[in-house]
Amino acid sequence: MRMINLPTPSEQLNQLTLTGFVALFQPLTLVTVEEMNGRFSSEFIGPAWLRRSAPHLLKLGGLGNWWGKTFDGHGQGLNLVQRGDTIRAIIPVVLEERPSLLDTKPTLTIVYPTGSRFPWPWIVDELRRLDANTLLGLTMVTRFGLQRFAFPFLLHQVNSKTQSSN
Repeated sequence: MRMINLPTPSEQLNQLTLTGFVALFQPLTLVTVEEMNGRFSSEFIGPAWLRRSAPHLLKLGGLGNWWGKTFDGHGQGLNLVQRGDTIRAIIPVVLEERPSLLDTKPTLTIVYPTGSRFPWPWIVDELRRLDANTLLGLTMVTRFGLQRFAFPFLLHQVNSKTQSSN
């Protein structure tokens, strides 16, 4: 019997253009603040040039070796980075339900508080549910009309423990 290698969901997503991610995002369902409870590992997706450059761009903003995010189920969260064998929580975030910058439908938006290091106060991540354990995120720069350019990533729910137990 011959084995067929089927593409993984990520491999299929990596075939999309940036515009294709916007089209995929628009019909997805809202995720609530209360559902955002626990750790979420990250995955860079999209065109090869983006998957290669994203880790380097995050390093410039202090998020080198970005692992994902953790949330407390009440709208507060932290970015997670890997330092050696340790996952460390850095750079706080706040979750807000807002109209999407892309289609004005309700979206859970990750906001970096005023006073965060550059460039994070200019960045938002919009989230919608891709499947039971995966969120599609689109990162946008909110200045100079750049929100038209949405850069995709995935957050995979790892557990449902609260942030205080991490």
